[in-house]
Amino acid sequence: MSAGRSAQARAEETLKAGRPAGLLTRFKALFGIRAEPSAQAVAEAARWSAGAEGERRTAAMVGVLAAEGWFGLYDRRIPGLHSANVDILLVGPDGTVVTVDAKLWHRRAQVEVVDGRLVHGEKDYSGAIRGALLETDRIAQALRDALQGQGAARMPAVHSLIAVHNAPVAHGGFSLGGVQVVPAGQLLPVLRNLTARPDAGWAAMVAGTAQALLPRYEQGGSR
Repeated sequence: MSAGRSAQARAEETLKAGRPAGLLTRFKALFGIRAEPSAQAVAEAARWSAGAEGERRTAAMVGVLAAEGWFGLYDRRIPGLHSANVDILLVGPDGTVVTVDAKLWHRRAQVEVVDGRLVHGEKDYSGAIRGALLETDRIAQALRDALQGQGAARMPAVHSLIAVHNAPVAHGGFSLGGVQVVPAGQLLPVLRNLTARPDAGWAAMVAGTAQALLPRYEQGGSR
């Protein structure tokens, strides 16, 4: 499982890039004095590290679903979006596809909708909704094109979720712009409620197609 790997790599790259360069820095290095990254780089790296941890926690939670016929793909490149990755893509036992964007946010503020915007405390995270929709739409279209090419007579339902760790979520979860925002503790029952009667053959076909379409994401993407 590679959940969180690209986000953690981005954190490390950010810290490295945030260290000052120049003759003085190289001179200090001769005496074992290591340049420290800037405060801005440290803060940005912390956000990437939190994202990686959120992905790892979410992957560990949904791992139990494998015994129920679910398939999971982690940290995968999205067709047509070279600088973006999907944290977790799940295929349910009936072939339903769910993209899960994992967030690890502090618990001092609630995640809620204000004037049609996704907010956490004073921060506006509406971009997370737009990003989730774009990524899910691209994945859905790629899957449908590929499955039609294989002669499939039906198409899978595709859902978009944001799973929030730590921070409380208003109303125990809500939908905004077609994306379900749920507290991580409610993720498993929400996922199970999205599926219908199991169809192992169809689910395996959808999962295999998704695996072929979405290669592993090896570089840092956007968060």
